[in-house]
Amino acid sequence: GRADRADAEIYNCSKTEREKCKIGMQSPVPSGYALQNAWHPVFCSVSDFNTVDKIQLCLKRKIIYLMGDSTLRKWIYYFTKRVPTLKLFDLHGTGKFKRHMAIDPERDTLIQWKKHGNPFVTMEWYLIKDDDYIAREIDKVPGDKDTAIVITLGQHFRPFPIEVFIKRLLNIRLAIKRLLLRSPDTKVIIKAENTREMYVDAERFSDFHGYIQYVAMKNIFESLHIGFIDAQDMTIACDTNIGHPPDHVLWNQIIMFLTYIC
Repeated sequence: GRADRADAEIYNCSKTEREKCKIGMQSPVPSGYALQNAWHPVFCSVSDFNTVDKIQLCLKRKIIYLMGDSTLRKWIYYFTKRVPTLKLFDLHGTGKFKRHMAIDPERDTLIQWKKHGNPFVTMEWYLIKDDDYIAREIDKVPGDKDTAIVITLGQHFRPFPIEVFIKRLLNIRLAIKRLLLRSPDTKVIIKAENTREMYVDAERFSDFHGYIQYVAMKNIFESLHIGFIDAQDMTIACDTNIGHPPDHVLWNQIIMFLTYIC
């Protein structure tokens, strides 16, 4: 039928026939497919970052704020592993949920990760002195063309009523609108939550709750001028049912992020 032909046209479209992924593009469902450990968005084309030099050039003079849960904290570890000139800076915090910062002084690159506010479900110790909600963190960012913010949340909200998650998203949406009003060149990217293990308290943490939150997130941020990284579709396509996906999945997420900001 007509729908089948349209789907075939999308999936047969080569990289060169699609426009580069840009802030403001709408992400369809499904948003892409995985082939040989590489993610291929169906609505745009990702750039090539297969060398350290290309990554460094993209990150040069960039200030990047990673705001959310540990699936984004893994990004900062991966960046420092992939780019030797990016070094973690000790901010004298406590535990693995402290604020993380990586810097490349020669290229004026700064990447920071900070956990989102409560609810934050963990068996690990962490300090709350430096805690704040994502909306308030966004309000502290001056923003410019070389500033990027990546936001993800959801895993820690799964055991709680959906109203808690929706209210948090609405507050973040308002903060993003304020940021883009004072600094429209700032790049904001939302990373959806990924799938996770089924054996970890499935009644409270299962992907059933995650999918409902994913739909709510897409609807709430749909009309904003932002980028979207569909980690839900990525982890389903890559068949990685694990809370912290393997490196090749992280790299595909980061490739899409780098394409958005460069």
